[in-house]
Amino acid sequence: MVLLCLPLAVLAARGEPVLHITGNADKPVIDNIRALIDLSRYPCQPPPAQYGLIRRQVLGNATEALQAMGYYDSTLALSADVQSDSCTHATLDVQTGPPVILKRADIRISGEAAADPAFQQLIEQSRLRLDERLEHEQYTRLKKALQQNLINRGYLEGRLTRNILKVDTQSRHAYIELEVHSGPRYRFGEVTLTGSSLNDDLVRAYVRFQEGSPYDSKQVLQTQQGLLGAGYFSAARIEKGQPDQETHRIPISINVTDNNRWSLLTGLGFSTDTGPRVRLGIENRRVNRFGHRFRAETELSEVQQGAGASYQIPLSDPLRERLDLHTSYVNEDTDSNANERWSTGADYIRELDNKWVSTVSLEYLRETWQVADEVDQAELLIPGYQLSRIKANDPIYPTFGWRLNGKIRFAHEGLSSTASFMQFAPSGKLLFPFAGGRVLIRGELGYTEVTDVTELPASIRFFAGGDSSVRGFAYESLGPEDESGDVIGGRHLATGSLEVDHPITERWHLAAFTDAGNAFNTINEFEPRHSAGLGVRWRSPLGPIRLDIARAIDEHRDWRIHLSMGPDL
Repeated sequence: MVLLCLPLAVLAARGEPVLHITGNADKPVIDNIRALIDLSRYPCQPPPAQYGLIRRQVLGNATEALQAMGYYDSTLALSADVQSDSCTHATLDVQTGPPVILKRADIRISGEAAADPAFQQLIEQSRLRLDERLEHEQYTRLKKALQQNLINRGYLEGRLTRNILKVDTQSRHAYIELEVHSGPRYRFGEVTLTGSSLNDDLVRAYVRFQEGSPYDSKQVLQTQQGLLGAGYFSAARIEKGQPDQETHRIPISINVTDNNRWSLLTGLGFSTDTGPRVRLGIENRRVNRFGHRFRAETELSEVQQGAGASYQIPLSDPLRERLDLHTSYVNEDTDSNANERWSTGADYIRELDNKWVSTVSLEYLRETWQVADEVDQAELLIPGYQLSRIKANDPIYPTFGWRLNGKIRFAHEGLSSTASFMQFAPSGKLLFPFAGGRVLIRGELGYTEVTDVTELPASIRFFAGGDSSVRGFAYESLGPEDESGDVIGGRHLATGSLEVDHPITERWHLAAFTDAGNAFNTINEFEPRHSAGLGVRWRSPLGPIRLDIARAIDEHRDWRIHLSMGPDL
């Protein structure tokens, strides 16, 4: 190693010395060197008394960082440039030399954990690669993971009996030896519940483990999250009792605090589709000891006014299964139609083992509508089924995720309905990172089998245009037209969108997008409308707020402003 004496500095200045790294080190190695070298503690132009300290820190930490990445035979050269009008610039030249190669990793598990697949999975995911460059972090990470797994999975007597990382600098070979003796795996003992006025069986249905099952801290955490997310409780505390070394059981006590029975629901919003809107309502979280819920609310906007009520009944697994009885009245007046509808129905909602949400529904709809010069009324009994799933790496502002939804519903004149139809409506959205920002792709389709679309209520026909459809066009302003040029809605729908957004600050993002699509009656009549525009996004604590300006690109129309808010998925 070649050492250096820093030149004489003059006046101390604000800032800190700047380190440049040259040589043949790749980016991960350079990042590791920078992570260990901290020059922020020194002034912009250090006094001569600190030269030796800085030299030792830079070279010592760089050597440690290189060895951690498998380079034990490196050459370092340090030089510096001091100018009176700027901070000291130091240059560290790194020649890594040949790396140390990991030749053997001997990892042994004894005790009951030898048959536990979680430990084998840890070893397989450890990224210890034989005959490749040694990285200390992989060894350290695996060692800590094995120790943590002993705790998380109930091996209270387990320990790491051997942990050796041997580096032969002459042959440039490394050898790892790890040995874990787990002892017996403890099991859940008696589970006691206190603090709630709800039925004991209902509260226990949120517990993700049973007495006698193998201990797993993940199930304990899932239980606590489920209790807190249920809405019944304001607090949930889970404590482990003293383990019994003879029976190998761990007693668990769960104490919950009931939430307030009544809550007031309020909300304000705005979008260019509906204008300003206000929501008011009340909710009874505990109608009875069995956890039934009741909610009544009203929502008012320029386009839509309505009120509704729902009654929810938790079923055998309240986290994943419920029955929802509901009724509502809505009066809606858009640019294309006016309708007044009353509906009542029931939904059986269940989260499947694969995380998809299944909804079986039955709805009675009575609707009076006016579309163009057409005024009519319908009564429909509509069975339906919906399957949906959302997966994202963040619930508020994901950088990767997707949403898929498929819904089918039908009515038949032989089943207390004034019209017969069958309708299928799939939709999806994909979001992924790109060039420091994100790409959002959205698509929506609709297909209706019906003899005459004018037999269908306005709320069941397809329209396009608006904030979440084809921007640049008014809400529900696109679709088949009558002889007078009035939009009357169609049997089918196809819309899509491509959007790219990029951060300009932590909270503010710029976006560019293009939308296309339309509603139509036959594939030969499909005439997609296209638009493009720009927008800004503000990452509010409750989710993104979007302001867009868009314009049709295949016909002459004025620019249109769109304001919307809500989650990306």
